[in-house]
Amino acid sequence: MMEIIIQYLLPSFVLFAFGIVILFWSFITSNNRIFSLFSIASGIISFILLLLNYGANYKYFDIFTFDTAGTILSLLFVFLMVIISIATYRFNFSHSEIFYSILLFSTGSMVLAVFSNNLISIFVTFEASSIATYILAAYPKSRKSLEASMKFFVIGALSSAMIIFGISFYYISTNSFSLGLTSNSSTYILSLIFLLVGFGFKLSLFPFHSWAIDTYNGARSPVSALLSTSSKLMAFAIMIRIFLFTFDISFSNYVQIFFIIISILTMTYGNVTALVQKDVKRMLAYSSVANAGYLSLIFTLTGENALSLALAAILVFSIAYILMKGGSFITMENLEEKGTTLNDIAGLGKKRPLLAFSFTVLLFSLAGIPPTLGFMGKYFLFLSLIEGGLWWLAIIAVLNSAISVYYYFRVVMYLYWKESNVEVEKNRHIDYAVFSLAILTLAVGIVIPIIFNSLYNLWGGLP
Repeated sequence: MMEIIIQYLLPSFVLFAFGIVILFWSFITSNNRIFSLFSIASGIISFILLLLNYGANYKYFDIFTFDTAGTILSLLFVFLMVIISIATYRFNFSHSEIFYSILLFSTGSMVLAVFSNNLISIFVTFEASSIATYILAAYPKSRKSLEASMKFFVIGALSSAMIIFGISFYYISTNSFSLGLTSNSSTYILSLIFLLVGFGFKLSLFPFHSWAIDTYNGARSPVSALLSTSSKLMAFAIMIRIFLFTFDISFSNYVQIFFIIISILTMTYGNVTALVQKDVKRMLAYSSVANAGYLSLIFTLTGENALSLALAAILVFSIAYILMKGGSFITMENLEEKGTTLNDIAGLGKKRPLLAFSFTVLLFSLAGIPPTLGFMGKYFLFLSLIEGGLWWLAIIAVLNSAISVYYYFRVVMYLYWKESNVEVEKNRHIDYAVFSLAILTLAVGIVIPIIFNSLYNLWGGLP
């Protein structure tokens, strides 16, 4: 048994080990490219190790649960980390060894978090990743990034306190930290409420979302990509594991109504507020809030068939989300020095045709335009709502998606139909990184209907 556990933990250990190597290597050289190459190498090795373990289920160990869905999310976390390393390869910034080592520590903790099956293990790995992201949000030290990091830290501390209260009440009511136990006591219900609020902050659900806007907008774009995708999906994966597979009461009528209200408010607020944004990066931050609303729709479903369909749909949507949202924020990295307003990106289609094309594909995917992966993710997710009898909620979600089309297409219009005298420095590493994500968004979107039945029949549990 211990050999199996080590086999699955090895990808995380590789990331941690390379993070430590980078810190010690900084005593020899301060070359940013060396540290970036170390990060890329560790990501590739970890990616391969995760692929070797893909599909081999090993469940219900007291601390870790290894499954297909968790492996898919872990692959996506590591893949985004590699893309971030490639995108920042050319940039020379002070103490880059700290940036890359913390990036590896954070990603390794995320991989462990999605496999955790014990509340103590979940909290430790989750907080390890969160503490790393607090530091990343402040890097490099500027007034804007420090303000973003401080807001992130304060809200993160509050949400962590809520999670600790939830874990405490869970232990009082069940005498264990292992997931899957139930109780009829009032403390058990309190544990549900505190865990829901705590992870609601992390997922940036309305009205717990305010920190996300300033943090995503103030942090460097690669960090925003990590926070808005991997970090958010890690919290979402943990919420699924806790609320769908632990609490029998989680689908009582009042809890279902609560999630229906929260998902509608989160989707609508995020999309409507994004309509009036002139800063593209801030607009992407608000659209991240809206996407959190789409993700939370899974908690409104009851019934085995609808839930099974929703689980497979969530896997598709998660793949789409990390590709299209991560790529969109990474696009902003090369524009931050000049600005990220609509006027600043005007005419980018002529100045940086490859980057503009890639960004356009990602925006189309975010808007849910076929044949992109974003369209397929939303399609299967909304279909699961109809299967669960919530057709009216599916209509609300579709209308919200239609609202998002306007502000995404407005960005495309500025890319190709507006002129600007602002010069944009070319960075082929960012161009290639974003292009690879855009191509994957198209390619996987085309082939996903073929493999969706396999995901539906072999979703392998929850991350």
